[in-house]
Amino acid sequence: MKRFLTLLAIPMVIALLVTPVMAQESLPFTTDLIADGRDTALDVGDLTVNADGTIVFQIDEAATQWRLAETHVYVGDEPPSKSAPGKFPSRNEELGGVATDVHTIDLAAADIDGDGIVYVAVHAGLVMEAGVDPETGEIVYAYETAWATGDQAIGKGSNWATYFSVSLSDAVAE
Repeated sequence: MKRFLTLLAIPMVIALLVTPVMAQESLPFTTDLIADGRDTALDVGDLTVNADGTIVFQIDEAATQWRLAETHVYVGDEPPSKSAPGKFPSRNEELGGVATDVHTIDLAAADIDGDGIVYVAVHAGLVMEAGVDPETGEIVYAYETAWATGDQAIGKGSNWATYFSVSLSDAVAE
């Protein structure tokens, strides 16, 4: 019987050792906003989650020509199950190429189970002037996507979308 219990315990211990532990970040928390997270990944700016619930996208105008065309924010009590930013509950669209955008989220309301932790996924659609069409003289635009750097991947496969968790212990009660 002891041998049987020992054999049962070994896989559980191994599972605990190899299961990644996701850190809960303190507020305010700032992370990189990365365009094209594949081979040509480029840090285009920062994303900051503040204790008052403001989530700020800030493009580094000195380092890149990319600007914000649209932004999408997911904040929830559970990690996002899919990287479908167009379905994220908070979105600002048709921004027209700005360097800064702000969302205000009630972080405490997102913490449904009351454990003081919420999960955040942030996406941006980027736009940049790529040149001028020689035939028409019109500006040609390039488009790209960006995700805030997180410690967990959203979904399965080769998707580069990520999310992170934050602790609400520093959040301001509304």
